[in-house]
Parts: sequence; C-alpha cells; structure tokens
Amino acid sequence: MERNMKRPYQITGTVLLLFAAFIGWEALKLKFYTHLGPGPGFFSFWLSLILGGLAVLMIVQATLRRPDPMPEEFIPSRSGLTKMGAILLSLVVTTALLNVLGFSLTMFGVFVFLLCTLGRPGWIVTLLVSVAGSFGVFYLFDRWLRVQLPSGIFGF
Repeated sequence: MERNMKRPYQITGTVLLLFAAFIGWEALKLKFYTHLGPGPGFFSFWLSLILGGLAVLMIVQATLRRPDPMPEEFIPSRSGLTKMGAILLSLVVTTALLNVLGFSLTMFGVFVFLLCTLGRPGWIVTLLVSVAGSFGVFYLFDRWLRVQLPSGIFGF
C-alpha cells in the first residue's frame, strides 16, 4: 500500500474545523460590537469563520484531489520527537510559572532551555539572546510601551 498524505490532511482539517467551532462558540459569548466600534467578539468571530472555511476547503481538497505522496521524513526521528517534547514542555512550564515568577524570569529560563535543547549556539549567544528576549522585551513593553506584563513575586 502506497502511503500518501490524504488521511493526515483530512485529520488536520478536522482538527482545525473543531478549533474554529470552539473559537466561534467562545466569540459568541463576547460583545460583537460596542459604542466605540468592534467589540472583543468581532475579530474572534470572523477568525473562526475564516479558519472554518479554510478547514473545510482543506478537507474537501484532501478528499477529492489526487493525494500527494507521503515524504520519507514525515514520521519524526527520535531527535525530532525530543525537540517537539522540549517545546511542549516549555509551553507547559511557561504557562505554569508566568504569573508566579513573572515574564522576565520565566522567559529567561525558557530561552536558555530552548536554545540549549534545540540549537546549542554557545553560552555567550545563549545568554545574550535570553537576556534580550526576557529582560529586554519586558523593559520595552512594560516601561516604554506601557503594556502590562506579569511581574511575579520578585517584581520584575
């Protein structure tokens, strides 16, 4: 049996369609329009419609057209699975620690972890990117642009 991309495309389209339905359901709970203009539900509602339409298009194309052959590297290697696991772990840890430690410390740890796990660019580059991506971004958004970011128990 020749392996092709028909089933993965159909599964991906179905997952995106379910995600679009969830976004649309949640958008209907928000105000669509306010006296100042579009409300919080406006863009999320239209996003759900566009995403749902594209998902349906993806499912239809995968079902009706001739399927693409499955690439050899479609199933990830052990290294690829490790990298995907590291990214998922960093997302979970970021979600858990963002309000506790604050943006700067959490993102510093995430940057160091991801750069060491995925890229291994060297300690100097890792530290420079981590400091700029955590403390630098916090300073830019919190102090200069006045966008509140979580400061955590240490205040930064």
